[in-house]
Amino acid sequence: MHITGVVAALMLILSCFLPWVYFSSINETFTGFHVIPFANGTYYGRAGIFITVLTLLVLMLMFVNRAWAKGANLFIAGLIFAYAIRTYLVFTASLFPNEVTKKPGIFMILVFSLVLLLSTLFPRTQNTFDR
Repeated sequence: MHITGVVAALMLILSCFLPWVYFSSINETFTGFHVIPFANGTYYGRAGIFITVLTLLVLMLMFVNRAWAKGANLFIAGLIFAYAIRTYLVFTASLFPNEVTKKPGIFMILVFSLVLLLSTLFPRTQNTFDR
């Protein structure tokens, strides 16, 4: 599962750069890093920054062979998955039918954050508790 976790982490970071949703009301495509405020003042924020920073932290902790690192990795991966669900709900919600078109990136953050969480559930444990 170690290689799967590394690939999932890299793909999760990549998916933050891909298009997430298209809003027909303002004729704009949002990604994890490109989000503009609506005319009414609503601003979704750049969720890609938070996801990328935490994913890089998980990626670094995957190579630390300590018990605390495995526990921290599990907690952070769970946080990433919960934030990915929250991001999906926020970005795809609309008041009017057919206002939001979901793009592949929004689905990728859900899938790869789940794969990352599952890979941290089964870490590579060579002599983890001996130290």
